[in-house]
Amino acid sequence: MGLCARKGDAVMAYLRGGRILRVNLTAGKATTEPVEPYADGFIGGKGINVKLLFDSVEPAIGPFDAGNVLLFGAGPLVGTPVPGACRVDVMSRSPVTGALGDAGIGGYLGAELKFAGYDNLVIEGKAERPVYLSIRDDEVEIKDASGIWGHDTYETPEMVRQDLKDPEAAVVCIGPAGERLVIYASIHSPTGNAAARTGLGAVMGSKRLKAIAVRGTKGIAIARPQEFLAACHRLRQSITQVHWYQDVHTWGLTKIHDREMRSIYEVMGATWEGAETICEADFLAKYLHRRVGCFACPVACFDSYNIPQAGSGCVKCSPYGDLTWDLKNPDLMVFWEAFVMCQRYGLDSRSLANTLAWLMELYERGIITAADTDGIPMKWGSPQAIISLARKISYREGIGDLLADGLPAAAEKIGKGAGDHLFMAKGSPSDVHMLPIKTRALAAAVSSIGEDAQVQPPLDFAATRKYIRAQDEASFQEAILRYKDRAEREVGIRQAPDPRVTDGKAAMVRHDEERTAICDMSGVCTWMTPFLGLPVDTEAMANLMSLGLGTTVTVDHLTQATLRMQHVERAFGARLGLTRHHDRVSKAYYRRLRPGDRDRPEIGLTETELERMKDDYYQLLGWDVPTGLPTRSTLEKFGLSDVADRLDV
Repeated sequence: MGLCARKGDAVMAYLRGGRILRVNLTAGKATTEPVEPYADGFIGGKGINVKLLFDSVEPAIGPFDAGNVLLFGAGPLVGTPVPGACRVDVMSRSPVTGALGDAGIGGYLGAELKFAGYDNLVIEGKAERPVYLSIRDDEVEIKDASGIWGHDTYETPEMVRQDLKDPEAAVVCIGPAGERLVIYASIHSPTGNAAARTGLGAVMGSKRLKAIAVRGTKGIAIARPQEFLAACHRLRQSITQVHWYQDVHTWGLTKIHDREMRSIYEVMGATWEGAETICEADFLAKYLHRRVGCFACPVACFDSYNIPQAGSGCVKCSPYGDLTWDLKNPDLMVFWEAFVMCQRYGLDSRSLANTLAWLMELYERGIITAADTDGIPMKWGSPQAIISLARKISYREGIGDLLADGLPAAAEKIGKGAGDHLFMAKGSPSDVHMLPIKTRALAAAVSSIGEDAQVQPPLDFAATRKYIRAQDEASFQEAILRYKDRAEREVGIRQAPDPRVTDGKAAMVRHDEERTAICDMSGVCTWMTPFLGLPVDTEAMANLMSLGLGTTVTVDHLTQATLRMQHVERAFGARLGLTRHHDRVSKAYYRRLRPGDRDRPEIGLTETELERMKDDYYQLLGWDVPTGLPTRSTLEKFGLSDVADRLDV
């Protein structure tokens, strides 16, 4: 079905494609509208997506209804030489949270979308049969995908490119898990990137949309090109001069992640026999095929493997730990085989690990037996359990059919107190090795999507490690002096890093949220920022936007935009009935820390402490403390009277 996006309704603006592309799969129509009305207040990427979602999806529309929208947003810096400017925000109403679903994906999709003249893509409706979407500049086609449906995420991009006779098209797609509406299904790109949380692959599957292919030739206009390119060059040079850059460029995150996992499990007090043999760096040294990076990335953080009998693919960071440490599995080859299956099937590997860890705990406690899991004993570290569940869930086979509808639903059907052992927030499983300390529990509780790996303040984790090692109070205070100095600079509350107090924890969470939000709106990968010690900070992004747009963009302008975005995000949940009551974490958060095999409740969390931190957090945002909802005065201050009217506050 050939469609033609209307021309002439927007002029290409500096740093922007200038248009929002809407594709209605039910009607078979493509239309465009100017991005300009959204750009100043919401910058781009996630910011514009949030407002589009709020305006488009009424409370009665469910995640798999035709009225739900699937949104892709590329920020203003995407497609330029800015280091790491490759990220696309993906958003919808989520089958996991029941409310907002959000994830990011790197690779080359965002750059091609911008080169085609679009900042945001809105997918509406539902096709009658499997289709894929082809976008080539102004030519937009909804094409038959009946022959591609059923294929995995490795096969699909090649089949789409062959059908289009365009080997350079950027393709993202779903696999069998998304086709079967597994709520932890993800959207994948061939570079190993995935929009892998909150079930966005299932939303795409519900629309019978197998893939999206984008190819653009228009380029991006820059207001002050020479100065812009010079600033990009300086940033790239400064990145390569960071003392650990060459190590990461060579080893990815394996060495850092090895140390991090050992530190986390030391604090949790959950070491197990065989854990000492896990070494990601050794695995990489033996099997690495090549390094892989996204558009405009000087780091190339993905580790690419091509291992006979175990499969090929790209990985970075957390999955190494998700499928080894968290499952008491010391065999990295088992990790790799299971991870490749997740990639091929389009299943979020972290959600698989969360599911397996939960089942293994239930099995250990006698709540379930092998008879409940298709004859497979859910023993800790079992290769059979780990590898078989990847397929069973993706294809809804046996026990996989129960698990594919989400862990809360599965816990209700299992009964026997199974739900008490879920480690989750907002209906989304938390990373098993996510420390349930005060800031991270607060961040998960108030987030729309539950735990967010990009919002995990580092100072109190570092201070917690110092605390459990300290001989006395004086030595502890001396050890965290520099953390206090940094907290005073960043959030103005000197005692904030102390893991025993709640003071300053909300401010530290908000500080991380702000940094992450600016990345999500601009399209810059968080890993290029001080999050990992790299120099693409807020000041750098504001300067680059100023040079690119030809108008002054200040740090305050970006900060205010993050708040505006967060108010609308909160308002979307409020329209669905979410209030302060829903800002909570599961029971398992309150009983997981036993460093040195002893209880240390002062560094953990109580419900009273969480409520106290929530008070502080709502006050920081200008929300109503008893309800946790945005007030009319706050919304009007940010030019959101229309949101206040629809929220009826």
